[in-house]
Amino acid sequence: MKRYQTPLGRVKGLGSAHAGSSHWLAQRVTAAVLAVLFLWFAFSFASLYGKEYLEVMVWVGTPFNTVLLVTLIVTAIYHAILGLQVVIEDYVHKACQRTILINAMRVILSIIGLAIVWAIIRVGLVVSTMMIH
Repeated sequence: MKRYQTPLGRVKGLGSAHAGSSHWLAQRVTAAVLAVLFLWFAFSFASLYGKEYLEVMVWVGTPFNTVLLVTLIVTAIYHAILGLQVVIEDYVHKACQRTILINAMRVILSIIGLAIVWAIIRVGLVVSTMMIH
């Protein structure tokens, strides 16, 4: 069997891009984590159907739910960044445009993720101060 890898690549154990396998693994791990978290979220959120606004806020503000919601958002944003990066790398052929698009996408999705996480934490803080009083 003929190997199409350079001698240096065989010694280092890296592919041509040097990061493909870790990117692939991260995509699969985040997908598995998202599957579990989304099932939790879907069933938990469905149980809130017809509840009052304050009851939903208390649900979000519960420390367990807050941590899982933040984990869901961070994982989803990271998974989206990984997936969109692959799409951009596959379909944008000019290196300069590709780099700009990947960096812009990362910045925009990071800002969106931080805003959502901030909103969840803020609700958690409001609920915790309501519980104290």
